[in-house]
Amino acid sequence: MLASFWRRLLATAVDFLVVPLAAMLVMLVTGVIEDAQAWVDGFPWIRVFLLGVAGYLLVNGVLLWRSGQTFGKWLLKIQVVDVQSGATPPFWKLIAIRAVFFPLLHGSFIGYWYLLLVDVVFALRNDRRCLHDHICSTKVVSIINAETVEQS
Repeated sequence: MLASFWRRLLATAVDFLVVPLAAMLVMLVTGVIEDAQAWVDGFPWIRVFLLGVAGYLLVNGVLLWRSGQTFGKWLLKIQVVDVQSGATPPFWKLIAIRAVFFPLLHGSFIGYWYLLLVDVVFALRNDRRCLHDHICSTKVVSIINAETVEQS
């Protein structure tokens, strides 16, 4: 059964808040951009990007690898699966293709909201697949009903 648009949206909101917190923890622990020298040539975009990637992998890496879920998807009992087989997609596909769209959320706050809108508008169709789902040949399904059916 396909996950609802609203559960997907709520899972994304959870990830949107948790991943930057993990990135900030990495920043505090490593002191990567605490040094004044880090700011000499302007805003350290590459460092911030790499911290974001580190935060994403810390929060979501194992869950994505094992079950095709981010932390938010895990909380809301939804999962990314391959359209053809229904199995968890390969980890490389989840990271190299799907995860590339995650920064669009944060980019939407600095003027790139229309890119996020293009991605999300696709999820309003009957198949509830965002643009990144189509590119990656994935869909997001509810695992609550699947667990209930298996237990019966």
